[in-house]
Amino acid sequence: MGKCTAFQDWARVMEFGTISWIGVVAAFAANFFVGFLWFGPKTFYPVWWKALGKEPSTEPGTGNSMGLVFGSTAIAGLILSISMSLLVGLAEQTNGGTFSIANGISLGLLTGGGIVSAQALSHRLFGQQGWKVWAIESGGDIAGAIAIGVVLSLFY
Repeated sequence: MGKCTAFQDWARVMEFGTISWIGVVAAFAANFFVGFLWFGPKTFYPVWWKALGKEPSTEPGTGNSMGLVFGSTAIAGLILSISMSLLVGLAEQTNGGTFSIANGISLGLLTGGGIVSAQALSHRLFGQQGWKVWAIESGGDIAGAIAIGVVLSLFY
């Protein structure tokens, strides 16, 4: 009997009607802003670009439509924001209906560090891009996920 109730609770959390869409949009914007700062010309972009073996004069996205590159990046950020919002709903349910800023930071660390960055490591190493590329990209992913978690905590 308990398993059925737990499944019903999980299914209720996974309903898109429970999502704070304003929170998702705000979290998406925060994540995009963190990425903009993280990979800015005065922050990690030059080091990351060099670690990829690219010349400073080489334009990013060469051969690809930059609209497609940024559009795809935006869609991925939106999916992450929606997914984390669903996780906030689950955390609220198990935490007595509350979700604090500390919970948002924890969720960001778990999602950014424990899921996104951990999975990306094998791609970077097998792609021969190395630890430095992974560390820079993962740092941005973790910072962005923390920003999403903190912003979502303000809406739940």
